[in-house]
Amino acid sequence: MTFSYALATPSYRGDVDRCRLLCASIDRFVTGHGVHYLLVEDRDVPLFRDLEGPKRRILPESQLLPSWLKPRPDPLSLGRRRVWTGARALARGLPPLRGWHAQQLRKFAVATVAGEDVILFADSDMLFLRPFDLADLERDGAVRLYRKPDAIAADMARHRPWCESASALLGLGAPSYPGPDYINNMVSWRRDHVLGLLAHIETVSGRDWVSAIARDRQFSEYMIYGYYVERVLGLEAARHWPDPRELCKVYWFPEDVAGLDLLKTFEEVLEPWQVAVGVQSFIGQPLDKVRALFERQASA
Repeated sequence: MTFSYALATPSYRGDVDRCRLLCASIDRFVTGHGVHYLLVEDRDVPLFRDLEGPKRRILPESQLLPSWLKPRPDPLSLGRRRVWTGARALARGLPPLRGWHAQQLRKFAVATVAGEDVILFADSDMLFLRPFDLADLERDGAVRLYRKPDAIAADMARHRPWCESASALLGLGAPSYPGPDYINNMVSWRRDHVLGLLAHIETVSGRDWVSAIARDRQFSEYMIYGYYVERVLGLEAARHWPDPRELCKVYWFPEDVAGLDLLKTFEEVLEPWQVAVGVQSFIGQPLDKVRALFERQASA
């Protein structure tokens, strides 16, 4: 079986320069995809417009999420942050949502407008450093799914609500621990399964999928999809093959980047199977340093 592939990146104005570097790395190293979707808030579209091209398309949030869920300045932060809410959202029982909630909802929604079979998510604070063909996600007619077995323990206070939310949304029994983790960079989903997942959630909840998911702020898009394809469909039936390897090396915390100044190239820290690196935007690492390391690698 041969699949068609797309990349998708949820982003926002604060990450536009990082997203620009990601796009440059995709254009330099990535093949096998028909289009790269940029999923952004409507007001941010002009900031990303110059990134559009034959294989890159901007999808404004208004094409993805319902009109009753709108971003607004957060009065509690004097307008510095945004919240996604509104009278009709509140009437549906949704608490005000943050940007990371909206980005997760956009990931589900892209399957409703995309035409490709498989969607690979690439965050805007990562970049590709080695040649990567999306067709390599396929093995014997199945698509790669990041799955790290027994990675979530019962005492992991942050992860447990995500597991419990996913189970409840899907009408499953309580999760058992230790359980698998599906959260990572470069996660690939099958579009047909996302559509089936959203329909399943609506059947179980009796609500539209956006309000069913977002009524509880403690949700993880990757846990929901992972639970659906493994616990509802079954991985073999869903034509997914599980892979515990991380294709993207990620610097999550400030202390992780202590040795970054000593690197001559990211190649020094990548495992043989890794093709990308992510430097989380919230850890304060200067983008110029990341760009310099990328340019050295790209010109090698």
